[in-house]
Amino acid sequence: MFEINGETWYVRFIDSYHPILRMENGDFTIGTCDDNTKTIYLANHLEGNLLRKVLSHEIVHSAMFSYNVMLSYEQEEILADIIATYGREIIVNANDMFKRLQLCRQCHQL
Repeated sequence: MFEINGETWYVRFIDSYHPILRMENGDFTIGTCDDNTKTIYLANHLEGNLLRKVLSHEIVHSAMFSYNVMLSYEQEEILADIIATYGREIIVNANDMFKRLQLCRQCHQL
C-alpha cells in the first residue's frame, strides 16, 4: 500500500490470466492500474527487474489518476515507460546534483 496526493493505493498479485489483465484486444498484459479500486494488479509470475519496471510503470499511472493528469492513452504509456525505464537514474542524478549545488552555494556564501 502507498499514498499519492492523499489517495491510498494497493498492490495485488493475481493470476496471469485473471480477467482484469485482459486488454481490449483480447491479449493479456502483465500489470494494470485500476482507478476505481485504487489498486495496481500485477501478474504473479513477475520478479526481479521486470517486476520493478512494471510496478514503476503502474505507479506512474496511479500518480496520473491521483493528480487528474489527462493525457491520451499513447502519451500516458510513453510517459509511464520513460519513468519506469529511466526514472531511477534521473532521480539519483538530480538528488546528487542538488546536494552538490547546495554545497557549492554554501562555499560561495562564506
